[in-house]
Amino acid sequence: MDIDGILGNGDSKLGKSSIPRRRQWVKRRETWLVILGVILHAVYMLSIFDIYFKTPIVHGMDLVSPRFSPPAKRLVLLVADGLRADKFFEPDLEGNFRAPFLRNVIKNQGRWGVSHARPPTESRPGHVAIIAGFYEDPSAVTKGWKANPVEFDSVFNRSRHTISYGSPDIVPIFCGALPHSTWATYPHEFEDFATDASFLDEWSFDQFQSLLNRSNEDPKLKRLLEQDNLVVFLHLLGCDSNGHAHRPFSSIYLNNVKVVDHIAERVYNLLENYYKDNRTSYIFTADHGMSDKGSHGDGHPSNTDTPLVVWGAGVKHPRPVTAKDHSDHVLRFIDQHLHDTPTPKEWDLDGIERVDVNQADIAPLMSTLLGLPCPVNSVGNLPLGYVDMKEEEEVEAVLANTKQILNQFLRKSQIKQSHSLFFKPFKPLASYSSMLNQIEELLSARDYKAAMQLSENLRSLALKGLHYFQTYDLLMLMAMITLGYISWMVFLVLHVLQAYTLLPGDIFRKEEAVRQKSNTGKAQLCGCLFMAVVSVLLFLERSPPLYHAYFAMTIFLWTQILNEYKFIKALWRYLRGRESDYVIKLLALVVVSVIILELLVHSFTERKLYTWCFLIVGAIASIYLYKSIPWRSGIPVFVCLTCWFLSLFTLMPAEIPDNNKLVNASGVMVIVIGLTGKWLDLKAGVNRFWFGICNHEKRQPRFPMLFQLQALLVGLSSVMVFLSTSHRTVKQELHTIHQLMNWFIAGFSMILPLFSENGLLSRLNSIFLGFAPPFLLLSIGYEAVFYGALGLVLIAWILFENSLLYVRKVNKSSASGKNLGEHAFLENDTRYLQLSDMRIPLTFMVLFNVAFFGTGNFASIASFEISSVYRFITVFSPFLMAGLLIFKLFIPFLLVICAFSAITKLLEVPRIGCYFLVILCSDVMTVHFFFLVLNFFRNKVWRSRFY
Repeated sequence: MDIDGILGNGDSKLGKSSIPRRRQWVKRRETWLVILGVILHAVYMLSIFDIYFKTPIVHGMDLVSPRFSPPAKRLVLLVADGLRADKFFEPDLEGNFRAPFLRNVIKNQGRWGVSHARPPTESRPGHVAIIAGFYEDPSAVTKGWKANPVEFDSVFNRSRHTISYGSPDIVPIFCGALPHSTWATYPHEFEDFATDASFLDEWSFDQFQSLLNRSNEDPKLKRLLEQDNLVVFLHLLGCDSNGHAHRPFSSIYLNNVKVVDHIAERVYNLLENYYKDNRTSYIFTADHGMSDKGSHGDGHPSNTDTPLVVWGAGVKHPRPVTAKDHSDHVLRFIDQHLHDTPTPKEWDLDGIERVDVNQADIAPLMSTLLGLPCPVNSVGNLPLGYVDMKEEEEVEAVLANTKQILNQFLRKSQIKQSHSLFFKPFKPLASYSSMLNQIEELLSARDYKAAMQLSENLRSLALKGLHYFQTYDLLMLMAMITLGYISWMVFLVLHVLQAYTLLPGDIFRKEEAVRQKSNTGKAQLCGCLFMAVVSVLLFLERSPPLYHAYFAMTIFLWTQILNEYKFIKALWRYLRGRESDYVIKLLALVVVSVIILELLVHSFTERKLYTWCFLIVGAIASIYLYKSIPWRSGIPVFVCLTCWFLSLFTLMPAEIPDNNKLVNASGVMVIVIGLTGKWLDLKAGVNRFWFGICNHEKRQPRFPMLFQLQALLVGLSSVMVFLSTSHRTVKQELHTIHQLMNWFIAGFSMILPLFSENGLLSRLNSIFLGFAPPFLLLSIGYEAVFYGALGLVLIAWILFENSLLYVRKVNKSSASGKNLGEHAFLENDTRYLQLSDMRIPLTFMVLFNVAFFGTGNFASIASFEISSVYRFITVFSPFLMAGLLIFKLFIPFLLVICAFSAITKLLEVPRIGCYFLVILCSDVMTVHFFFLVLNFFRNKVWRSRFY
């Protein structure tokens, strides 16, 4: 039987003496190839920040002082962290509304609407948008959304004094370095998800009330509170903590809505009785919402839609809805929701005018109410639907807002022009000066309507100009990174072909001869000269150091490809000389591989694709095995049933419901699977279809009680799931002894697989049992069953490959000495790669992805349950919680890696070569994802680029 290599058959004309020299060359090349790959992917990953997430903050702009009298002397900002709009506005089951005071304000005193947040819908980005007026600098994620990587301006900076109480994760961001501020936070230990967190909101109110009470006996504090331009900020964390711990439909979360409403009422009464001057403005809103599963971060409406209620000095009173209030449904908010979205009937507010805003619009609203300059980095539009001012003052307020945004545009234009050798200005704002002069003339002529329209048009152009310069280098960088990925993939393919495939001997010898005779110095010299020219240009433009790295990596890789020109040319001649059916087979493999990888890309947004995948693959694999091996072996049926069983999980909702009984039952399931695997390892070795994966050593195992110990730990973890959850539910806290036991069981169980036997099945069984306890302790529902289902599918994959190997050996032994592939080995009983071996990395990629998507949508970390970590920690710690969550996601992936390694050993294929093919498949998907990120900005980018 002929065994076709990727580029030829098994006829090897290589001398035995040349093999060690070639293997040394391969090992040296692979060493620097791995180093190069790590550096390349790290550098190119950073390019995402330069292309899509560059900081919008610039410094050096002048403040724009408003030319109108401030309607308010002081402003109160109440932010209910994690309060979603629908839970705030809708009634409870008895028909009573949860926020009676604020509903009364909406109907009789002020204005209301929905504030639309932009992803990432996290606490810090939301507060930055509200208080500073711009959307978060993504570099802050490297510091846990807490510290300020780049200093920015805010409404608090412009105030005469700011008083703030709340979370230690939010208040210090804005007040920590602010000299004219009075603030305090509760200890981090108060943020315990195992308790009712509404007491945190009461703490903030009590601190503020205590401050006012002290002012009656402290003349200095009294004078401070009587100043104008005073800002009071109360951060109310209760809804967020209770939403994470108990989910937003729980009674604790819904009761917390009543708590924040009551706090708003008490703050209002307290200040009105204290000042008695009707010069206080009030704003109640939220930084983000909360999904049904108790998480946030993505762009789902439950996370982006937050309530906004504004009342007091300078705020318009309610107005009934009229027909002319409805728009044409074309304009969209920052979260891509349409303007003028109909108000749900159950809110019972459809008769009162609703004024929705982008979250960043709240900052200029606060500045206008206090008569302060807008924060210099703000990109918010003043929502005129809220302010109660004269027509002339409204125009002046909008003009001040416009000038502030225009100043940012001019500063960014100036910076880019000073650095660019070939500067391309934003043409629509070439005559901005004349537009400003025209606005001033219209104001002098008292044509306020025309002045307002022109000011709003200029503001819109300024925002487009900001986006233009924010994405100024986008096309250049995207082209360079794409070329870099393509060059890396081409070079990787060339290496796999040279190192792990059985090329015809004459082509290989010719290639070696050409390699020795040809002078690669020319390609190296051209590459160095080109890089030098590019480096000089980048240096003259004062480009960031990473720009040099992007270009250097790409040019270096293409230079290396040029060094392989003779090999590529010989390869092309060889392919042209092959029969057409072989070329068709090769092209079909490429097409099928690309289709599978594209389906994996689309599975990031459509998990159900995996259901169809495993239903079809299970049926096809079992039919294929039925034609090769007898049904009585049970393997065809086992492969089909396990694939169909796994297909169920991607039909289930990503919002995993709590079901601790299912988690406990999964512990029993894991033990049963382990017992079956142990029995098969001892008894099924005589079966020819199991022979290759069972342990055949008759000597006494090193640790005879290892399996029993691992099964015991799995059982203990199931018991701890029950005890920890029930105790926390009843006592509303996590007992310390339970917490320590959970950490011990999880840590100790993961060490035990290191002491397992060397047999393939026994080692895999030990790894499966060893990582089951931490996975069970981190599970809250059906994902615990998924762990067992994935383990069964991995065993089915190994059995499928082992069956194919057995059939191949039978066919080989029946061949009458014409087997040309029996000597097609590299070294250490590792054979060359064949065309059919491409199924191994492709199967790995599918299982790698389903390991993540089986219980959520890995495209958003928010789709996974943060409550999974509550058996280990309940006090808020973002890095530790995220680490535990990521570790939980990594466990199924680890099982897939182990199965992949076992199959490469079983089939005697080069493991490193298969890993290189996996990297190749991953990079094909990476390039697609790289362009998918553009979809979020596509309209803005291209419209502003070619305006």
